[in-house]
Amino acid sequence: MREKIRSDLVHYQRAHSNKWNQVLHYFAFLFAFLAWIFLFFNLYVTIVLALLHYLFSWIGHFYFEGNKPASFKRPWLGFYAGFTWFFLRSFELVTGRRVLPK
Repeated sequence: MREKIRSDLVHYQRAHSNKWNQVLHYFAFLFAFLAWIFLFFNLYVTIVLALLHYLFSWIGHFYFEGNKPASFKRPWLGFYAGFTWFFLRSFELVTGRRVLPK
C-alpha cells in the first residue's frame, strides 16, 4: 500500500511540475481544506471555497501546465494525492525538511 501511495504521489507531482501551478494548487487545497471545516458552520462559505479550489486548480492546469486535471479521469487520485501532497508540503514549509520525493 505504501508503494502505491508513493507511486500515486510521484504521478501527481509530474502532473504539477510548473512552479506557478504548484503555488496555485497549494492555495487551492488550502481552500478545499478550509471548505471541509466550514461545512459544519456555513454552507455559503463552503461553496465559495470549493469554487476557489477548482478555479485555482484549473488555471494551474490549463494555463501553466497545459494538461487536464486528474479529477477529470481519476477523481480519487486527484483528491487523496492532492491532499497528501498539500499536507506534506505544509510540513516541509513549517519544518524546512524535505519529505516529498523529487
